[in-house]
Amino acid sequence: MTTSEAARSELAGDRPADGEQRLVVRRRRLVLGLALLFLLLKATIAARTYGTNDIRHWTDFVNGVAERGPVGVYGITFERSFYNHPPVIGYFLWLVDLGRQHGLGIGFSIRSVASLADVGSALLVFEILRRRRSLREAGWAAGLVAASPVLVIISGFHGNTDPVFVLFTLLALHLLADRDKPLAGGLSMGIAIGIKVVPVVAIPALLVLAFTRGRRSLLRFGAGFLLAFGISWLPALIAEGKPVREHVLGYAGSGISQWGLIQIGHWFDDPGWADFLTGTGRFPIVLLCAAVPAVLVWRRPAMAAEAVGLSLVSFLFLSPAFGCQYLVWAMAAAYLLNLGWATAYNLGAGLVLFKIYTRWAHGFPWNHADYWGLVGIELVGALLLWGCLGVLAVLGVRRILRAPEPAAQTR
Repeated sequence: MTTSEAARSELAGDRPADGEQRLVVRRRRLVLGLALLFLLLKATIAARTYGTNDIRHWTDFVNGVAERGPVGVYGITFERSFYNHPPVIGYFLWLVDLGRQHGLGIGFSIRSVASLADVGSALLVFEILRRRRSLREAGWAAGLVAASPVLVIISGFHGNTDPVFVLFTLLALHLLADRDKPLAGGLSMGIAIGIKVVPVVAIPALLVLAFTRGRRSLLRFGAGFLLAFGISWLPALIAEGKPVREHVLGYAGSGISQWGLIQIGHWFDDPGWADFLTGTGRFPIVLLCAAVPAVLVWRRPAMAAEAVGLSLVSFLFLSPAFGCQYLVWAMAAAYLLNLGWATAYNLGAGLVLFKIYTRWAHGFPWNHADYWGLVGIELVGALLLWGCLGVLAVLGVRRILRAPEPAAQTR
C-alpha cells in the first residue's frame, strides 16, 4: 500500500499500517521542525527591525483601541490612515496593547503572531495534502510553505495580518473536509473573515461541501459561522455601522495599483475597463471567484481543497488592488493546486519582494522600509507572478474537472 493509498484508507475509516503511520508522523515532525526553525528566523527579524510603514499605521490603531476600545476605534479619524480592518482585529489589537504595557513592541507582537500562523499553515498544508496526494508531495509542499521567502519577508519584516486569515481559512477547510467537524469549521471561517474580508470568496465552496455532507453538516457549519460572525461583527455594525461599511466592506485598496490587469491598463493609458475594475467591477470579481469554486465543489465534492485554493489564487489574480502583503493570499493556496507552479510562484515572489524591499529600505540589511511603488524590473517581476497565478488557476480548474465522478467524499 502506498502512502497516498494509506491516507485515503484512513479517511475511509480504516486504520493505516503501523509502518505507514510512522512515516506520516516522521514527515509531520520534519515539517514542524522546519517551520519552527523559520519561526525563530522571523522572530529574530521582527525583534531587530522596525518593519514597514504598516507598523506606523498599526501603532496608530493600537493607540485608537487603547483610547476607544475594539469597537469605538471605528469612530476615530486618524491623521495618516483610516481604520479598515474587520472587527476581530480590534480585539487582537487590544491584546497587542496589553503586551505593550508589559514591554512587548507593537511591531514585534504583530509580526510574531503572523509568524506563528505560518507554522500552523505549513502543518495544515501537510495534513490536507497527505490525504489527497502522495506523502512525498505533501511533505515537499508543506516544507516549502514553512521555508517560504515570501512568508519570511511579510510575516517577519513587513507586518500585517494576512498570514493569520490564511491559517483560519485552511483550518476551516481541514475541519470540515477532513475531520468532519462542521461546527468548528464554521467557527474558524467566521474568525477568518473577522481578520480580513478576503476569504469571503472561499465561503460558498465550503457551504456547498457542507450541503453535500447532509443537512446536519450544513446546519452545524452555518451555526458555527454565524456564531463567530455575530460575536465579532454585530457590535461594530450596530455601534459604528457607517465606517464599518465604508472603510471595511467598501475598501478598494490604497494608492495606485500596479498589479495585473490594472497595471496593463496603466500601460495602455487607463482605458474604461480599468476604471470599471477599480470601481463597481470589484464586486463581480468577488462573485466570480466565489461562484466558480462553489460550482466545482457541487460537481466534485472530494475536490473541495482544490476549490478553496482556487478561490484565493483567482481572487489575487483578478484583484484590482494590490499590496506586497497580498502575495500571502496565494502562498499556501497555490500548493493545493500544483506543486511545481506553486514553487515557482513562491521562489519568484521571494526574489521580487527582496528587490522591492531592498530599494524601499535604501539597501540591505533592512530596518525601515517605506512604500514607494514599483519600478522597472519590479513591475516585470510582478507581471510574471501575476501570470503564474493565472496558470495555477487554469491548472486548478483542470485538476478538479479531471477528478473521477462521482468522487468519494473524505471524512
